[in-house]
Amino acid sequence: MAVTVREAVADDAATIVALVHQFEHEEGKNAARLTVADVLAHAFGEQPRFRVLIAERAGRTLGYAMFYPSYDSEYAARGFYLQDLFVVPGARKRGVGRALMAAVARACLADGGLYVFWNALEANRAARAFYRRIGGREEPVVTLSLQPHALERLAAKS
Repeated sequence: MAVTVREAVADDAATIVALVHQFEHEEGKNAARLTVADVLAHAFGEQPRFRVLIAERAGRTLGYAMFYPSYDSEYAARGFYLQDLFVVPGARKRGVGRALMAAVARACLADGGLYVFWNALEANRAARAFYRRIGGREEPVVTLSLQPHALERLAAKS
């Protein structure tokens, strides 16, 4: 039976949260803070901040892709930033990740976008190999972030 990919709806909020928590745990990160209320407000509220695609087979959820609009001055174009791509362990190497990435690519093109950017953990060799197989290009970029305390300190400076 084929994998189907569909746009998530509000009724999927609890499933999305469970998948995000599973993904974060698998990557060795602290417990995800994302709640059902967050998903309902930020994906399905008045001003959605992100979108989610759900992959399924025979009514069973196999994975998700979370992404949001982006703009790149180098390309002078819109695109998407892929925040998360996760396939449950028992469904890996069965076309689920490829189906999700193809659906993100179609959504990007339908939105007038020209690119999809994302990050992968350096140690996640399987994911990086998958991304290269679908045409992803590794770039010599270091990801930086301002986490809450540093963000607040910087914002408070004149």
